[in-house]
Amino acid sequence: MRFRTLKTIGVALVIVMAPWAVHSQSAGPATSTTRVVLLGTGTPAIDPDRSGPATAVIVNDTAYLIDIGPGMVRRAKAAVLDRGITALEPTKLRVVFVTHLHSDHTVGYPDLIFTPWTVGRRFPLEVYGPKGLKSMTENLMEAYRADIETRTNAHGNQREFPDGHKVNAHEITAGVIYKDENVTVTAFATKHAMESYGYRFDTADRSIVISGDTSPTQATIDACRGCDVLIHEANTLAWLAKRPETFQSFAAKYHTTTLQLAELATKAKPRLLIVYHASIVLRPIVSPIASSPEELLKEMQSRYTGRVVVGQDLDVY
Repeated sequence: MRFRTLKTIGVALVIVMAPWAVHSQSAGPATSTTRVVLLGTGTPAIDPDRSGPATAVIVNDTAYLIDIGPGMVRRAKAAVLDRGITALEPTKLRVVFVTHLHSDHTVGYPDLIFTPWTVGRRFPLEVYGPKGLKSMTENLMEAYRADIETRTNAHGNQREFPDGHKVNAHEITAGVIYKDENVTVTAFATKHAMESYGYRFDTADRSIVISGDTSPTQATIDACRGCDVLIHEANTLAWLAKRPETFQSFAAKYHTTTLQLAELATKAKPRLLIVYHASIVLRPIVSPIASSPEELLKEMQSRYTGRVVVGQDLDVY
């Protein structure tokens, strides 16, 4: 596979150092070769039913990842075993797009670097994201220096495939940032507490837009404009009303409510809206104040007439 970058800031950094109703399994066209797999739909809340934010776009048996939340690598393996999606075999994962550098979206980064390598990955990762990604990558390599050295020395069990732990980190700006024979990826600036991007994926048969963490933006609407799939975060109004005033103020600046998402989606007109990274739990004991998926869906459907589902881990669209 040959990968070509169309637009990056600077030069790539090469690290050489040592069952419920809203589920869908076939929401795309019958002839589609492009699938969306939700590997993690959760929030920073510690929820065993929902891993941290991570999504895969699968095109012609090649996986493209968006975000690397906690549990992503094991969810990818579950997709192989439970859904038969062999493109998500962890040793095959190669290309990643990071929306922003908050921990809940990146804590799975060292896991993605090192775990597949220890079980046989032989090529570097290609990771795209905002400013600071290179520094994060360099510091992870330094943090795991002892691991790398002992696995690649004369007695190490990874010495015959040392490239598997390497990372090419690309810091991006808005525009087309990646293109190969399967997909064109366009980044657009979003509005969060730090530099952040959403991404549009254009393949031969589908257009997919994912928001990352953001308050509503015109850029998201413009990126979709009738796209096949829009994957967007949202918090329920009921949940927000129970949160401290400090968080409500933060969320008003940097996150999206169901009311706002309904307004945005009405303008963007996706064929399918998937709500993810939402303030919901499947088991109330995890968080008594969080909403249920049914409550989230009810809030959305009371304001939005388009096709909408609440995403859960390992859903396939």
